Amino acid sequence: MTLYNINLGIGWASSGVEYAPAYRASVLRELGLESKIIFTDMIVTENIEHLTANLGFRDDEIIWLYSFFTDVKIAKTSFTLADLEKTIDMPLSRVERTGKAVRYFYDDNDMLITAYANDETRDIIQRVEYVSKGVLVRKDYFTYTRLFSEYYAPKNQRAEVYQRTFFNEDGTDACTENRDGDNSVFIFKDRLLYSKDELVAYMLERLKLTENDIVILDRATGIGQSVFQHHCKARLAVVIHAEHFSENSTTNKTILWSNYYEYQFTNSDKDDAFIASTDVQKNLLEHQFSQYTNRHPKVYTIPVGSLERLRGQGSDQRKPYSLVTASRLASEKHIDWLVQAVVLAHQELLEVTLDIYGSGGQEALLRD
Repeated sequence: MTLYNINLGIGWASSGVEYAPAYRASVLRELGLESKIIFTDMIVTENIEHLTANLGFRDDEIIWLYSFFTDVKIAKTSFTLADLEKTIDMPLSRVERTGKAVRYFYDDNDMLITAYANDETRDIIQRVEYVSKGVLVRKDYFTYTRLFSEYYAPKNQRAEVYQRTFFNEDGTDACTENRDGDNSVFIFKDRLLYSKDELVAYMLERLKLTENDIVILDRATGIGQSVFQHHCKARLAVVIHAEHFSENSTTNKTILWSNYYEYQFTNSDKDDAFIASTDVQKNLLEHQFSQYTNRHPKVYTIPVGSLERLRGQGSDQRKPYSLVTASRLASEKHIDWLVQAVVLAHQELLEVTLDIYGSGGQEALLRD
């Protein structure tokens, strides 16, 4: 049995939706069970291995949609400037380094090649840009070998990617993506796929899922239909990570589901289970399914994380009227509402306090 978690993207400051499968993976390792996490977003700013390792995943637990069809393994970046220099057959004019950027000038060919290192002190590189006659024409992305290349052409006075090619370890093409704006065609030796939806479906087909496997859908935006249609014999569970409906827009006859879960709820007869974090949400969702859809899907309560015991002071030593919040300091968390609410509460109860833990783009606003 393998448990496959399906997500979209990942970053250095990931949300709880990304931490949840990391917690699952640690539990499954202790139980001796195999799990994988699949990321389906195109990630170009960083080697995905660095991001997933930062959350505690092992390399063999990661599947990235865009490298899945190659034989290149998920691995730390180890490609060096020396490796790059071996691939260039032009007379070099000079080299300049500024921080992470290393620039190679080939004046006879009117070519500038810029390699971007992991940090300012090392020669490990992740991305190389090729500028010919002042125009960006190509970007190469590396781990321990070249993983993929992007090809650019001028459009509306800016460089726009029109093609990506993903490579095998030996440098042969595994897949080519031809792009026209937001539309893509994926070219394989034996087939053409006319959208990312079809690419996700092909990946699920290649995984050869069986009735012993479980697919857990953490994020569904843009991929939900492909997962619902192509999880084959595997059991499918949908995780609910947040509030799942709009209370203000709900009546006795109609309900407005969250747009993150509307597709999954509308097709609740086609999956095997929903997973909520609390019994309160589980019970409410079961009631709403019965009232608004006349369906009774299975809903389980599985908290994302847990504490073995409470640490610190005992309950008789705790500070009265104190509130604590811990999260990313992002606009969708609405910590500003919480601050305003505590200001109002403070007018009636002078002892009330609020401690805010976290970091993010809203920190300066919240401090102000």
